[in-house]
Amino acid sequence: MGRLMEIYKPMKKARSELLIKHHFFGKLVMHLELVETDQVDTMATDGSKIYYNRDFVDTLTHQEIVGVQVHEVLHVVFKHHLRRGKRDKHYWNCAGDYIINAVAKEGGFILPEGALFNPDYAGMSTEKVYSLIYNDAELKEQHANALCTGEVIDAVNEQTGKELTEVEIKELEQKVTIEVIQAEQSAKSIGKGGDAFKSMINTVKTQSVPWDEVLCDLVVSQHTTSDYNFNRANRRFIYKNMYLPSVETKPLLTLCWGWDVSGSVDEDETATYTDIINTVNATLNVGKNIIIYCDNRVRKVDVFEQGEEVELEYYRGGGTDFEPVFKYIDKELDNEIDSLVYLTDGYGYTDEKYEPDYPVFWATTGTSKYFKFGEVIEVD
Repeated sequence: MGRLMEIYKPMKKARSELLIKHHFFGKLVMHLELVETDQVDTMATDGSKIYYNRDFVDTLTHQEIVGVQVHEVLHVVFKHHLRRGKRDKHYWNCAGDYIINAVAKEGGFILPEGALFNPDYAGMSTEKVYSLIYNDAELKEQHANALCTGEVIDAVNEQTGKELTEVEIKELEQKVTIEVIQAEQSAKSIGKGGDAFKSMINTVKTQSVPWDEVLCDLVVSQHTTSDYNFNRANRRFIYKNMYLPSVETKPLLTLCWGWDVSGSVDEDETATYTDIINTVNATLNVGKNIIIYCDNRVRKVDVFEQGEEVELEYYRGGGTDFEPVFKYIDKELDNEIDSLVYLTDGYGYTDEKYEPDYPVFWATTGTSKYFKFGEVIEVD
């Protein structure tokens, strides 16, 4: 689509600013090749490139160029290039713009005048906004000639140029998910965080990625090298509609799973969490899974060795206290684990003094206000 030439200086300058001042987006934009073309009116992305029209770029201020590049990155983060299906391309782009422009605005980025924004759509999915616009005659007419900030182009197979298969779509979705998580971790590692950043990232993750994929990817990304192989998905769990890449992992891991059995977890949730544990095991070199059943004290502990399929037992207990799990790991396991994933409804007590050296992930079906440390994944 584009011409091979030196990257236009204003585009390069904007990208450099993202790397320096907005590390999360800077890491993500570096995955996208910049290509100049006159075949788009503004900017566009297909998930691997950002196409830009020089004449359009010349109408923008520097901060608007930064904002539109963020806009295109967010199209990829929200997987708009993979999720359209049979929906109308223009109205899908409009719906996507409403979602990502809200995120960009929350992040403090400047977008060109006329960018689509409506606070009434806050918290909605792109599919929901599309439905509201497309199925309402008045809204549909209002948006018929709407000029979007940037375009989103359906991804295709780069070798054949053909439409992606379902498996290829899932593999690319997984690739984006891991890139988002890695960019978040990188930004945190250099202190580019803060409350505003956390709020924006939570919006991105909860609206763009199903919670079970987020949980799997967080654990997987914590224990993998950078050698991801997306040419072949891990096929063992495709039948569960969970697609993980083949990866190079660290040596045999010991994963600990805190299982909240305080009385609010039902049998369906037990089955869901069982699938997630086994999906993680299918991707990583896990030598041992330790399942700690706990309400206000440790009730039982199950150990599954390498190659054994984990089966959580449905168990109903009493009140909730998170501390016994950490104390058990300290006293009985000498803190010799690689990660703890705590599966809970969130209604319990934690104290910062119990924050361990190993990574902690909370998967909660309820509140997250009681967690004083670790990564939190809200289960819907």
